[in-house]
Amino acid sequence: MKNIALIVILGLISFACNKSDTHAEKEQGQMHEEMADMQSHDSGSMGMMGEDERLVYYTCPMPAHKAVHQKEPGKCEQCGMELVPAVITTADKADYYGCPMASHSQIRHEGPGKCEDCGMKLMPMRLAR
Repeated sequence: MKNIALIVILGLISFACNKSDTHAEKEQGQMHEEMADMQSHDSGSMGMMGEDERLVYYTCPMPAHKAVHQKEPGKCEQCGMELVPAVITTADKADYYGCPMASHSQIRHEGPGKCEDCGMKLMPMRLAR
C-alpha cells in the first residue's frame, strides 16, 4: 500500500514539473514571436539601436507608465508622450534589467534576476531614445 502511495505521489510531482516546463517553454515561444513581429515593424528606430541590440517592444519613457507597451510606435495612452523602443542590449549599456516579454514591461530591476511574473531570466535593457 505504501508503494502505491509513493508511486502516485511521484507521478503527481512529475506531472507538475512537466506542466511548469511546458508553461515556461510556451512563454518563451510567445516572447520570440513578439520580438520577431516587432523587429519586422521597426524601421525608423534602427538608427538608435546598436548592432548588438534587439527591439523588444515600445514603451512610455516615464517610469510611472512603464507598464504601457505595444508592438508598434505610438503615443502613451496615459500621458500622450511618444513611445520609445525598449531594447535588449549588453550589460555595459543597460539602464535596467527587465523581463523580455512585452506583457511584463513593468518588471525592471537594477541587476540580474528572474521575472516575478513568469520566472524568465531578466535581460539587460535600455530605452533607445
